Amino acid sequence: MTTTFKINGQPYTVNLTNLPPDITLNTFIREHAQLTATKFMCQEGGCGVCVCVVRDGKRTWSVNSCLTLLNTCTQLEIITAEGLGNKISGYHPIQKRLAKLNGTQCGYCSPGFVMNMYGLLEGSGGQVSMPDVENAFGGNICRCTGYRPILDAMKSFAADSNIQLPEECRDMEDMGARNCPKTNKPCAGCCPKMGKLCQCGCQRTSLAYEDGSQWHWPKNLAQLFEALGQIGEQEEFMLVAGNTAHGVYRRSQDIKHFIDVRGVMELQQHSVDANQLKLGANLSLSQTMDILKTTSQQAGFEYLKELWQHLDLIANVPVRNTGTLAGNIAIKKQHPEFPSDVFISFEALNVSVLATNNGKDEQQMPLTDYLSSSDRKLLLKAFVLSSYPKDKYIYDSYKIMPRAQNAHAYVNAAFLLELDSESKVKSARICFGGIRPDFVHATAIEELLMGRTLVEGTLLEQVFSKLPTLLQPDEVLPDASPAYRLSLACGLMYKFLLKHAPASEVADSFRSGGQLLKRPLSSGVQVYQTQKKSYPVTQPVQKVEGMIQCSGEATYMNDVLTTANTLHCAFVGATKVGASIEQIDAADALRQPGVVAFFSAKDVPGTNTFSDPNFGYEAEEIFCTTRVRHYEQPAGVVVALSAECAKRAAQLVKISYGQTDPSLTLRPSLSDVLDTTPREESRILRVVSEKPGKLQCTATPDKSVKGVFQMGLQYHFTMEPQTTVAVPFEDGLKVFSATQWMDHTQSVIAQMLQLKAKDIQLQVRRLGGAYGCKISRGNQVACAASLAAHKLNRPVRFVQSIESMMDSNGKRWACRSDYEFHVQANGKIVGLQNDFYEDAGWNANESPIDGHSTFTAANCYDFTDSNFKINGNAVLTDAPSSTWCRAPGSVEGIAMMENIVEHVAFEVQRDPAEVRLLNMTKGNKLIELLPQFLKSREYDARRKEIEAHNATNRWMKRGLGLAVMDYPIFYFGQYPATVAIYHVDGTVVISHGGIEMGQGMNTKICQVAAHTLGVDLSYIKVESSDTINGANSMVTGGAVGSESLCFAVRKACETLNSRLQPVKKDKASWEDTVQAAYAASINLIASDHYKEGDMQNYHVYGLALTEIELDVLTGSNQIKRVDLLEDAGESLSPYIDIGQIEGAFVMCLGYWLSEQLTYDRQTGRLLTNRTWNYKPPGPKDIPIDFRIELVQNPQPSSAGFMRSKATGEPPCCLAVSVIFALQEALQSARKDAGLPREWVRLGAPTTPETLVLNAGHDVKLFRLK
Repeated sequence: MTTTFKINGQPYTVNLTNLPPDITLNTFIREHAQLTATKFMCQEGGCGVCVCVVRDGKRTWSVNSCLTLLNTCTQLEIITAEGLGNKISGYHPIQKRLAKLNGTQCGYCSPGFVMNMYGLLEGSGGQVSMPDVENAFGGNICRCTGYRPILDAMKSFAADSNIQLPEECRDMEDMGARNCPKTNKPCAGCCPKMGKLCQCGCQRTSLAYEDGSQWHWPKNLAQLFEALGQIGEQEEFMLVAGNTAHGVYRRSQDIKHFIDVRGVMELQQHSVDANQLKLGANLSLSQTMDILKTTSQQAGFEYLKELWQHLDLIANVPVRNTGTLAGNIAIKKQHPEFPSDVFISFEALNVSVLATNNGKDEQQMPLTDYLSSSDRKLLLKAFVLSSYPKDKYIYDSYKIMPRAQNAHAYVNAAFLLELDSESKVKSARICFGGIRPDFVHATAIEELLMGRTLVEGTLLEQVFSKLPTLLQPDEVLPDASPAYRLSLACGLMYKFLLKHAPASEVADSFRSGGQLLKRPLSSGVQVYQTQKKSYPVTQPVQKVEGMIQCSGEATYMNDVLTTANTLHCAFVGATKVGASIEQIDAADALRQPGVVAFFSAKDVPGTNTFSDPNFGYEAEEIFCTTRVRHYEQPAGVVVALSAECAKRAAQLVKISYGQTDPSLTLRPSLSDVLDTTPREESRILRVVSEKPGKLQCTATPDKSVKGVFQMGLQYHFTMEPQTTVAVPFEDGLKVFSATQWMDHTQSVIAQMLQLKAKDIQLQVRRLGGAYGCKISRGNQVACAASLAAHKLNRPVRFVQSIESMMDSNGKRWACRSDYEFHVQANGKIVGLQNDFYEDAGWNANESPIDGHSTFTAANCYDFTDSNFKINGNAVLTDAPSSTWCRAPGSVEGIAMMENIVEHVAFEVQRDPAEVRLLNMTKGNKLIELLPQFLKSREYDARRKEIEAHNATNRWMKRGLGLAVMDYPIFYFGQYPATVAIYHVDGTVVISHGGIEMGQGMNTKICQVAAHTLGVDLSYIKVESSDTINGANSMVTGGAVGSESLCFAVRKACETLNSRLQPVKKDKASWEDTVQAAYAASINLIASDHYKEGDMQNYHVYGLALTEIELDVLTGSNQIKRVDLLEDAGESLSPYIDIGQIEGAFVMCLGYWLSEQLTYDRQTGRLLTNRTWNYKPPGPKDIPIDFRIELVQNPQPSSAGFMRSKATGEPPCCLAVSVIFALQEALQSARKDAGLPREWVRLGAPTTPETLVLNAGHDVKLFRLK
C-alpha cells in the first residue's frame, strides 16, 4: 500500500508494508523524513519532547508522536517545528518569544513546548486565557529552566495576558502568518493542490504484511466487525485510537491485527436531552471535556463541571487529545489494578454503556458488567450519563498525585449522593480507586448513609470506624504504602462530608479541610544590575542559540544524519545480582529479522572498561564478565536495523549464571545496609576521618540531642538520552557522543579498540542537559556503539532507552547523617558530631565524600576541629555506581548542616533565623546579607501571619522555611580555546574544549569575545567542540566551565588584539583593520587555554525563603512563594544566570518533594524506571510567586572571571528550605492532633505519604466539629 504522508506541506510517499506495522510517527518523522526538531526520549508520552501538531481539515491538535502509530495518520496533515518556522521561511512568534524571554537552556525540550502551544492556539482559534495556557503543559518536562520563563513566554499569547514583553516582541507579526516551507509564501493552512493524501484514494480498508500482521481502517461499524471476524480466538488484536495505553502498559509484541477505529463515525457522536448525555466511546478525552463544558450549562448536568475538572487531571494535553474514553476503560478491563479516573468517575455516576458484538444489536449494561465480560470482541459504542439535578444530588471526585499534573493517582475517589427534601440520603455511590484491584464500592458505607443526614450525630463516627476495615489496600511496590492510601481514602471521604455539610454544622477551623488546594497563576520577579561600561558583558542578552533551539534547528547528537545503512543498538542486561555469568546465548536474537550482530566482552579487542584508571577511576566493565554487580548490568549489545528491533531482540538473549555467593544478601539501597543489624562492615568504607582527639565542647551545653537525616537518590533526568553516533572514517572513527568529557571518552574508546587516540575523533555540538550523568556514564554507550561500528564497518547509532538508563546508570549519591549536637539554651552550638554515609553503588567512583560533602559540611557556621567531628563513609550497595549529580556533595553537605541548625532551633524553641545568625563565623558575608534579606522579605510579619493562619485552620497548614549557603568554588584542570577571524567580513568563530549543555557557556563566551575584540555580538559564533581544538580538555562540570573558557577565550582575543594593533588606524572600521592584517599576512587565528591557578577560588553566598501550604488530609502541598538571593558577583549574562538559579532550585525541589526511587529488595531491580512512576517537577509544581535577586556589590579585587560567580550548581543547595517549611506546617498539624512536641525526620523525598503518616490524625476521630 503506497501512501503519501504530508508533513509541513511536503509529501512523503512510502509503501507501508516496507515499514514495521507498529512504527510510530516519531520514528517516521526522524528517520524517514529526517526532520529532527521532533525529539526522541521517553517513548511513552511522559516528557513532551516529541510533540507535534496534526490537523484533519476540521480541527487541529497536538499529539505525542512517540505514541501515535504512523498508520493512523494517513488522513492527517502533520506539522513539526521546522514547518512552523525556520531560518528560510522565517520564525513563528511562539518561537521568537520563547527565545527572547530566555525560555531555553539546553533547548532539547523547546520544540515540544512550541508545538504544544501552537496546537493549543490553533485548536482554540487563538483565544486562550492565561490559566488555559499554564494548565496546558503538564506533559512537557523541562529539567533546565524551572519553567517560569517558558510559562511567561506562552502566557504572553493569552487574551488576558499581563506579561511584560520586550519592545521587539510587541510588534511581532500576526499569529497565523507563517511561510509555507514548500512555496516560501504565506501559508494558507493547507495545500489544496496536493490532492488526496493517499495515492490509492484511501478506499482500501485493510493491508497485509509479510509477517502476517494486518492493518484495518474501517469506516463504519459493519467494516469494523468484518475486520474483527477475521481474527482467530487465540490471536491478539488491538483497536487503535491514540495508542496512549502504551505509556502505561507496553504494547504486546504478539499483536498481529491493528484496527484503526478513528474513522468509525458512529463511535464519535454525542447527543443530549433533558435526561441523559450520550458520549460516543471513541471520543477523545479532550473532545469529551469540550462537550462536558458546554453541557454543564444545562439544568441537571451542572455536575459535569466537576467531571471536567477530574478529566483535566488525566495525563496531559497531547495524551488527552488522542486517548479515548473507550481506550481508558479498555486498559481497566485488561488490567484491573489500573487506577482509571474515567472508570472511578463513571462508576460513581452510575454511567451505563452501550455495547455491541455484531454492529447491529445494541445492549445497555452497567460499566462493571462490561469490565467483567469475557467477550473480547464486545465493542463499546457509547456511554450514557444521566442528569442529576443539583437540588437533589451532590457529586464530587478526587485525585491525589505525586505532583500537580501528569501522574497517576495514589488514590482516586468519586462520591454521588441523592438527597430527599429533608436532606436525608436516598441513595449513595461511594467509589475508591487505587485500593486494590477488586475494590470499587464502599458498599457498607453506602448502606450506612441511607436515610440519614450528613450531620447526624453519630454518622461520622460510624463511617470512619467502618471505612478503614473495608478498604484494606494491597501492598504492591512501587505504589505508596497501604497505611497512607487507607488514610488518604478516609481523608477524601472526610473532605466530601466537610464540604457538603451545612456551614453552621462545621467548625470554623475545620471548614478549609473541605477544599482542595487551589493554585493561582504563577509569576516571577527577577532583580539584577548591569555594568554598561562592560557591554555586551553583563548585558541581559538573548541566548545566542535560543532561536535555533526554539525552531528545532539546533543539532544534538541523535540529530546527526547518517547514511541509510546505519545500525542501532540495545543493551542486554544481566539480572541475577551476585552471580557470575557462565554463558550468553544470542542465537534466538540473531534469528530475528533485522538483527545484524551481538557483541559481548569476548568481542572487545582491547580493554573492557569505560572508566579509565588514568583519569582517576576504578575500572568498570563495558560488558559484565565476572560477578553481576547490579540488576540490568550490561552484558552485551544487540545491533540491528532499527532501535525497536534491537530492543526486542535483546529480550531474547539468554544468560546462564553460576551459583550466587550464599553469603550475599542483596542490599540495593543505603537503608538496606544501614538498617540491618548487625551491619555488614565490609560494605562501609571510611573516606573522611575526624581530626584526632575527643569532641570538646566550647562551653557547657544545656541540651544534647541526637538525630538522623536521610536523603535519597536522584536520577538526573536529562531530556536528551545517553547517545552516541559512531561512523567509520578512513582508518578510524568519527564519534558524535553526548559527553561532558571528550578527553575521557576518546581515551576509553581508543583503549577498547586498541587504536591510538588520533584515530578516534570526537565532536560535540551541544548536549540536551547533563548535570553530571554524561561525565563518565555515557562512555558505556559510546564504547558499545564504537565497538559495533568498528566491527561491522557501518555507522552505528545508540540512543539508550529511559528504562535502560535508569536501570544501569548511577544516580545522585544518597546520604544519611547520624548527628548529635550539644547546644546552649540560646541556640549556640558548642559541640557537634556528624557521621554521614553516602550510597556509592557497587563501587566508589565519582565520590563527593572527600570533596564538597566535607567542604560544605560546616556551611557558614563557626566550628573548630575540636568541637566539630565529622566522619564520612562510602557505603557499597548492589546498585549501579553512583555518579556526580548537579552540586554533588554540596547538596548533601549544606542540607545536613541546615537540617541540624533547624533541629537546634526546634529544640531550644528559638527562631531558626536567629539561631543561624548566632552560629555564623565572624566575618562571613552572610552575617551582612541575612538581616537585610529577612527585613526586605518581611520575614517577621509573614511568620506571624502563618502562625495566625495555622491557629485557626485544622486541616490546611502553612510553613516558612529558610536556608542559607556558603558554597566554595574550586577551579580545576585546563580548558583550551581557539579564536579565528575571517578576513572576508571580520566575523569571528570560536572552538573550545568545553561542552555547551544548557548552562549558557557559548553565550557568555560570545559576550566576552565581542567585548574584548570591540565588535558587535552578532559577529561572533561558537562552533562545535571537538578533540582537535579541544584536545586534552578537562571535564565541563563543577559550574566553572563557563568562567574557565571565558578566561581562555579572552586570552586568545587579547593575543589577536596585540597582533592587530600595528595595522590598526584611527577611525578604521573593524573590517578594514582585519583586511589590513590579512594583507600583511598577520595570523588571525589564536589559541590559548585556562589552566589551574590562573584564577583564584572563591565562595558563593545564597539565601532562600520558601513558603508552603499543606493539605493535612492528603499530604498535597504547594509552594506559595520563594524568595532567593544569590551573590553572583558581577553577572556576565544576567538572563543566563537567573535561568540557572531558577532551574537549579526547581530541580532540587523535585529531589526534596517528588523524585522517589524504589528498588525490589529481592532482585535489586529498580521499580521506578520511567516517566510513569518517576516524577520530576512539572510546570505547576514550581513556586507560585518566584522571586530571584542577584546581589550586586562587586569589588575591584573580587575573585571570579571579570568579578562574576558561578550559578549553575550552588542554588540547588537552597531548595532544602522547602522541607523546613513543611516541618513547620506539620508541627502545627501534630499539635492539633494532640501529639507531644518532637522533631519529625523529613528528608529527600518528603512525599505526601511521609506528611500524612506523620501528621498524627486518627481517621476514626474525624468529626464536623
